[in-house]
Amino acid sequence: MFENVMQNKVDKLLTTISPSIFNRIPLPINFIDEESKIIVMNQPFLDFIDVSIKDVVGKHISEVDPTVRLPLVLKTGVAEVGRKHKFFNGKEALVDRIPIFDNGKVVGGVGIILLDDLNNIELRNSIIHTINPKIPENILQIYRAKYTFDDILSDSPLSKKCKSQAKSYAVTDLPVLITGESGVGKELYAHSLHNFSKRTNNSFVSVNCAAIPEHLIESELFGYESGSFTGASSSGKQGKFELADGGTIFLDEIGDLPLSMQAKLLRALQENQIEKIGSTKVINTNVRIIAATNCNLEEKVARKEFRSDLYYRLNVLNLYVPPLRERPQDIPLLIDHFITTFYQRYGIYKKFSQEIVGILMKYNWPGNIRELKNIVERLAVISPNDIVAKEYIPQYILEASHRSAAKSYLPLSSSKGSLNNILEEVEAQIILDTLKSCNHNKSQAADLLGIPRMTLYRKLKKMNLDD
Repeated sequence: MFENVMQNKVDKLLTTISPSIFNRIPLPINFIDEESKIIVMNQPFLDFIDVSIKDVVGKHISEVDPTVRLPLVLKTGVAEVGRKHKFFNGKEALVDRIPIFDNGKVVGGVGIILLDDLNNIELRNSIIHTINPKIPENILQIYRAKYTFDDILSDSPLSKKCKSQAKSYAVTDLPVLITGESGVGKELYAHSLHNFSKRTNNSFVSVNCAAIPEHLIESELFGYESGSFTGASSSGKQGKFELADGGTIFLDEIGDLPLSMQAKLLRALQENQIEKIGSTKVINTNVRIIAATNCNLEEKVARKEFRSDLYYRLNVLNLYVPPLRERPQDIPLLIDHFITTFYQRYGIYKKFSQEIVGILMKYNWPGNIRELKNIVERLAVISPNDIVAKEYIPQYILEASHRSAAKSYLPLSSSKGSLNNILEEVEAQIILDTLKSCNHNKSQAADLLGIPRMTLYRKLKKMNLDD
């Protein structure tokens, strides 16, 4: 069907294919002409962006979605494949933007919303190759980076510095070693580095070195030839390095890579060549290496658990992602993001008061962003009211935040006076700050401090603040 259609100019599209045929295509797809006016938009696309056909056909596509980039693709003639896009209705998806050529001239464009279903991915690849056969096959693979630097939410100076450093690394082709605790967002940085680089239109292949059994790692990384071992596929297999050719390979949890594989990986990195299992043929590769670990690799090198030469090969550029406890200013931004995402997915919206956000900001978050996301989603589910109540916050978080608050008021140097005087000063500071955070609502402050309201009144009277 598409082969016949694309032999003609775009202005013949509606006379060749009726909208009813397009509506039977499960992928959301739309066509625009050389003036960026919408020719046809199928029903799955209309459903995704919540509009009707009469509201879109014949209009400039920017009238429907002001953030659309398809007109830019028509100007540049360069396809954008697998790019993340936030639509005007708040929905996010990966999209393809493909220019259509006729005798070397751009005469229109196609927008496709990607659906993570293998059958739909194959259909999408077939459609794109019919429309624009010059697009390399590896661009259309399911191996693609999903996140950009816009997805890394940052309000703290530490986070902003980390993002700025990562962007400066992205424009090079040098290896990057991302370090940091579990749950800090190392994978988001890896995806963003690729999408900010000149390799953005090529494959991004992720390998979790800790999740692959030791006896399978070599075949996963380098592939194998037909019949090279018992159980091998009769057609052989491409390895991750071969799939990532021209793009980026992300070696996550690199610290868990067995010593037996480290020498082979080092050779592949040094020579830019691999050999499949069961083959004597050398395959040249062109990949950018990004690795990540929550281990201290220097300590592993000292214990001879990690090769020093491989460590230095990977650690050309080091990106340290700080833990959440060192950047509490990011927490309100992250909470808002998780609430919005939860609402879009389940239709449940819960509000977090400043008091609740303040409590969460005082907790240390040993599980970092992953733990924060789990807590926000849990509170959204178990809280019966639209505003999350303090009683639903896990007790260990409340206790830890109170300890953190008390610790922050302890004198940094030795203070004059008795211990009782020092404790009274600390208590007074805590009470005053709690009142301020509650807009001087004494009942709310007493609840937050965990003391009866009358006790708070007595303490305020003693402090001459009872009016």
